Amino acid sequence: MSWPVLPCAGQTSSRPQVLRSVAPETKRDARLEEAIRREFGNDGYSYAYNLVNLNKGTTPAALVYMPGSDYCGSGGCTSVIFAVRGGDYRLVSRFSLTRTPIIVSSHRTNGWNDLIVFVSGGGIQPGYYAVLPFDGKKYPENPTIKPAAPLRASVSGVAYLAGADKAEFDIVMTPR
Repeated sequence: MSWPVLPCAGQTSSRPQVLRSVAPETKRDARLEEAIRREFGNDGYSYAYNLVNLNKGTTPAALVYMPGSDYCGSGGCTSVIFAVRGGDYRLVSRFSLTRTPIIVSSHRTNGWNDLIVFVSGGGIQPGYYAVLPFDGKKYPENPTIKPAAPLRASVSGVAYLAGADKAEFDIVMTPR
């Protein structure tokens, strides 16, 4: 008797239904790059981003993925969210251990869409999808500890930063 092989055999969470996938933006954004420099310093690095409406506001937030050895480990990379406030991007959240794509869930907590990330590596076996709920000020910093939790319900969402792990989507910032 043969058994079907599932894409994530051993996975301990539900799988989100991806409604569509969105590749990273390719156009530079000077205001966003200033915000990234405020958060990470003036060293050289690369980033990928999408503009995403997370809170039903009129101005989308920037969901930024930071690939590269300075911001990644075996469990994933650092990502940040910046919202436009007063004409500039301001940090909303910084979280680690992310892999792309990052799924923006149709479910909302405290007025903002939940985020869903796949957690694996760094000794985590088997991998699983984790939900990052917004607490009214920010998203959890680490998808492996509370208030983040494994995805247990069927939920749909849009996968952003799809393909951001490919160098063709990196926007390179040189040191200042």
